[in-house]
Amino acid sequence: MNLFKRLFSTKTTKQSIDFTSIIRMEDSVKGFFIPCFIHNINYHYSPLQMYSDGLISCWGTTDWIGFKGKLNSGWVTTSIPDGTTMSISFVGEWEIEQGRWQHTATTFYDNVYELFTCLNPNLQNLYQHQSNKPIWEDSKISVKPYNVPTPKPYHMTSTNRILGEKFVVFFRHSDQKTYIADLCLYPNKRVEISNLPTKQIIEFGQLVEFANKGLITTQPQIGETVTIANIGSFKIKSGQGIKMDYKLAEWNDKLNELNGSENSRVRCARIFEEYKQNPTNALKNKLKIAYESIPVHLRAFVGSIDTKDYEVRLILYGDIAKKEFEERYGMKYPYDDMPLPKD
Repeated sequence: MNLFKRLFSTKTTKQSIDFTSIIRMEDSVKGFFIPCFIHNINYHYSPLQMYSDGLISCWGTTDWIGFKGKLNSGWVTTSIPDGTTMSISFVGEWEIEQGRWQHTATTFYDNVYELFTCLNPNLQNLYQHQSNKPIWEDSKISVKPYNVPTPKPYHMTSTNRILGEKFVVFFRHSDQKTYIADLCLYPNKRVEISNLPTKQIIEFGQLVEFANKGLITTQPQIGETVTIANIGSFKIKSGQGIKMDYKLAEWNDKLNELNGSENSRVRCARIFEEYKQNPTNALKNKLKIAYESIPVHLRAFVGSIDTKDYEVRLILYGDIAKKEFEERYGMKYPYDDMPLPKD
């Protein structure tokens, strides 16, 4: 995006960056994902959401006063100590070394604030957290009751705004660097890869090719240097990511969902409820097909936060599910037995 290239092609950062444009679904306010880490016991790569009304979401919503506090406390950070572990949700976790970081809390705040003033130069209609006082006396302050905003990436056609879904990958760029990048998938099969010097736009059908060539991966090599645009770089010391085949299956599932189809987890959960109401072999077979069609790394989310997929697996695979639970958690299987087929 030209705005970012103007902001971040500076003497300080010496790089141009295409970050991910987002829109807040609750009220159509525009913003961006900006790479950073959340330090909540461990370090989590979790880009913050910055919106043109000044609302910032970083595992909780805040305003500019609160954002400065979160930076100063280390909750939001742009660096990780060598020898610690970084996780990326639904991708993997890695121990890092030889970190080279660009920002302090102060310079990162200034960097994000400069972007914000380009989006909202008159500082109008600003979000203010209820516990904070205005920091701009001449601005129009709006106290809004947000819990967790819903961001969606988007791109514009000549007539429409197309909403998509964002994922995180490692992208091996033509500049010979490996980046942590956003991969945004759209229902028209457009794929945008951003948080790069230049956004890459490909078709959905090219994802397998890019994966086979190693250009897109979830499994960086040990010793590989990884760059995060506008943040810094580090080397992978140890760790692993999920298999790339699992991610490709997830993207295929998401594409179907974006085009109005029931995703595999919802379909499985629906059949699971049908089976409990009417346990037959026919529904058990349908449940097995539905469960095994869910990408492997997402199967645990077919149940509740407590039961995960154990109840479904108990129906499909019998007492082996109980045994696996008891071996993993060191306690007796606590959930109710599922009904056997009645026919």
